[in-house]
Amino acid sequence: MTVPPDPGVSDTSSGAVEFLLRRIQRSSDFPALSETIRTLNQVSASGDKPLEQLAAIIVRDLALTSKILKVVNSVYYSGFAGKVGTVSRAIVVLGIEPIRSLAASLLLFDHLSAGSQTDRLKTLIGTSMFGALLAREAAGAAGLRQGEEAFLGALFHDLGELLVTYYLPDEDDAIRKLIASAAANPVQAQLQVLGVSFEQLGAAIGKHWNFPHAITYSMKKLGGGKPARPTSDDEILRQLACFASEATQLLAAGKAPGDAALDGLLKRYSDCIKLDDQHLAELLQNTRSEYRMLAEGLARPEQASVALRALAQVPARTRDEVEAGADLGEMRAMALPGEDDSAAGGRGTTVDAAAVLLEGLQEVTTMLAEQAALNQVAQVVLETLYRGLGLRRVALCLRDLKHRQYVGRLGFGADVADYLQALRFT
Repeated sequence: MTVPPDPGVSDTSSGAVEFLLRRIQRSSDFPALSETIRTLNQVSASGDKPLEQLAAIIVRDLALTSKILKVVNSVYYSGFAGKVGTVSRAIVVLGIEPIRSLAASLLLFDHLSAGSQTDRLKTLIGTSMFGALLAREAAGAAGLRQGEEAFLGALFHDLGELLVTYYLPDEDDAIRKLIASAAANPVQAQLQVLGVSFEQLGAAIGKHWNFPHAITYSMKKLGGGKPARPTSDDEILRQLACFASEATQLLAAGKAPGDAALDGLLKRYSDCIKLDDQHLAELLQNTRSEYRMLAEGLARPEQASVALRALAQVPARTRDEVEAGADLGEMRAMALPGEDDSAAGGRGTTVDAAAVLLEGLQEVTTMLAEQAALNQVAQVVLETLYRGLGLRRVALCLRDLKHRQYVGRLGFGADVADYLQALRFT
C-alpha cells in the first residue's frame, strides 16, 4: 500500500508555524501539557515495559487517574473489565492503546475546558470528543478491527483550531470576523491572520507531540465531492476523521439519520465507510451513551451549548428547573471534562485512602485467583500503596544473586525510572 504524504507546511509558511509555536509555548501550562502527551506517545510506541511506564505516567496525576477509573468502571466498559480499582489493572484488561487514547483525550480536554468559559471553546471540545467516539464506532464499517487510532485521528482532527481558540483568542476573533463579513472563506481568513491554516498548525503540533503519521495525516481536510477509494490504512483513518467531523456538525445542527444531509454524507463516503441509515442510528446510540458517560458529573449542565445538547439529545432546562437548581441526571451528561479537579494537574484532588486500599486488596485477590502474572500483581500492589498512602515513591526490589544485592525493578513516583536504576543496596 502507498503511504500518503504528511499535510505538512510549505517553506514559506514554516516560519509562521514556528512563530505561532513560540507564542503558544510562552504560556506557562503548555510545555507541561506537551511533555506529558509526548511521553504518553513515546510509551505507546515502546516495547520496553510499556504497561509499567504508562501506568507510572498516569497515576502521577490523581485527577486523571480518578477519571480514567470512573470511565473504565462505567457501563460501557464494565462488560469487558468488571470492577477495576487501579490503572495498572485497567491496562492489563483493556490494553495499552485504549487507555492511552483515554488518557490523552481527558488530559487535553480537561486542560482546555478548565482554562476558559467561552461557549465556542466548550463546543469545540464537546464536538471533538463526540466525533472521536463516532469514528471509533464506525471503524468496523471502514474495515478496521481496532478503533483506537480512529478515535485519536478524529479527536485531534481540529487540534489547530482548538489550540488557536484557547491560546490565541485575539487571532481567533479576527478570523471569525473576517468570515462573518464574507471577506474571506475560512482557510483564507486563517492564512490572512495566522500565516498558516488551522490544519497546518495542528499537524505541526501533532508532530511535536510525537503523534504517528496516521494521526497527523488525519488532520488533513477533504475537499467537496466524493473522496477516492482509500488505498492505505492511513487514508481510511483520514476519511473516517473527516466523516466523523462532518457528521458531528450535522448532528449538532439537529439533523438525524434519514435527513437528506446525512444521507448525502453517507453516499459521499460510501467507498470507505459502509453505512446505511439504520446502521448509523445504531452507532449513534452507542456513541451518545458513551459521550454522556465520559463527561458525566464533571461540569455544570447549564453551561452546555445548544449544539452539545443536540449531540447528546438532552432537552433544554425549563426556567423553573434552572431557578430550583434541579439536578437532572441526564443533564449532567452534558458536562465537559475538568472543572472540578483538573487544576494544578490534579494535585488538589483528595483520595479516600481506605477505599483505594480496599479496592486494591480486592483486585489483587481476584488476580491471584485468576493466576495472573506475578509482575502484574506486583504492579497493582505498588500502585495501590502509592495512591492509597500518598507516598512520594514506592518501589519493589528483587535480589540479584550474582552481584549479592537488591535492585529496583518496579515502582511509582517522581522520576521513577532514574530512581529504580539507581536503587541498589547489599
